[in-house]
Amino acid sequence: MNSKNRLLTLNILISGHSHLMNSPKLTAITGELARIDATSRIAQHSGWLLAVLHTTRALDTTLRELLTAKSWLQPSDYSLGDYMKRLLIKGALSQGEKEAWMASIVNQRNKYMHAAGEMPDRVRADALLSEMHACLAVVLSNP
Repeated sequence: MNSKNRLLTLNILISGHSHLMNSPKLTAITGELARIDATSRIAQHSGWLLAVLHTTRALDTTLRELLTAKSWLQPSDYSLGDYMKRLLIKGALSQGEKEAWMASIVNQRNKYMHAAGEMPDRVRADALLSEMHACLAVVLSNP
């Protein structure tokens, strides 16, 4: 699936989800998805780094809003890793899914956001978006 179609699918999944459709953050989340598409017009590494940033911001806020709507969010939960742990505890993710997405999303994001000189290429930025899509498809399919 190309990134435009993936973003359209994510927009539909998120906007149509019963726990998210009335979220006060829905506009911010869909705005992040739109920014992912806009990064394709920015030259190489800077655009790909921005794609990683917007992808993970959209995921972070979506998971936080979902956990909040389900009354699963704890005061100590403030990061993607915490949200993944909480989803595991509540049975919305399996241990294998959590570990896989920690490696393919959270650890990748941390590498690019916290280490000077680390830059994704187009393949890595697209892979992160693909993993985000897979993660949300699983999490949002749980009642």
